[in-house]
Amino acid sequence: HASGTYCARDGTGGSNGATMRFKPECDDGANAGLDFARSKLEKIKEKYPSISYADLWILASYVAIEEMGGPKIEFKGGRSDANDGTACPAVGRLPDAALGADHVRDVFYRMGFNDQEIVALVGGGHAIGRCHPDRSGFDGPWTRAPTTISNEFFKRLF
Repeated sequence: HASGTYCARDGTGGSNGATMRFKPECDDGANAGLDFARSKLEKIKEKYPSISYADLWILASYVAIEEMGGPKIEFKGGRSDANDGTACPAVGRLPDAALGADHVRDVFYRMGFNDQEIVALVGGGHAIGRCHPDRSGFDGPWTRAPTTISNEFFKRLF
């Protein structure tokens, strides 16, 4: 979700800065429950204090993708951390399916993606993981194998 705030036009938002640690971004409804995931990475940050939160979050996502059977992605560090919430992008930059397809397209177009890339990201994002009612208000996995990258989300959708 940190990357999902990026704006290709002006370069704001995104993972650089790791601003999801601060208000108002951490309180954005689309980020509900992600404090739990961020807290899981704190032990690694304590062990390796020289890595920025921004790099740690990206590296963790690369490792997760690889562990779920996805491709190995070369990691390139160098992201920096913001000092406070003044660097947070405006709330509302993340996709909200309840607002319809045009909204979702607008969000991903802002990041520089085309329709094919949007389908891959939305489908891939929903093929992995699960929802937790105590964190996001939603319950259950999107697929029967939420720790494996597959096209099952699309099979179930259609």
